[in-house]
Amino acid sequence: MRLYLQNVLSGKFRYNHAIIHNFQDIFNLLPNLKVDSVVKNFSVKTNDYMHVVYVSTLIRSVISLHNLINNKIATKEIEVENSKKEEEFRKKKEEESRKKVEDALKKAEAEDDGKPKELPQ
Repeated sequence: MRLYLQNVLSGKFRYNHAIIHNFQDIFNLLPNLKVDSVVKNFSVKTNDYMHVVYVSTLIRSVISLHNLINNKIATKEIEVENSKKEEEFRKKKEEESRKKVEDALKKAEAEDDGKPKELPQ
């Protein structure tokens, strides 16, 4: 608004009655802030709005913290499950390799039982 009025005064823009009429409407609709009751009412209303914003922010923060804690718990549970699965997998592999070794030893003993042993020379 200030820039438009400065340009009209300097001659860059032509005077437009519709724009000036809108400016007057804007200024006429502004409340009179010199009345104490109006100032008090605006302060109360602003405080009410700020209170709602403050409480909403607190609630959002608590919910975010709650979600963070739940996420940490879930991650820990997943880690424990994965470590159990890895331990079971490792034990299974060890058992399989132990069985393979035992089977190979039994097979070797069975083959040795049927043949005479050669003497080292």
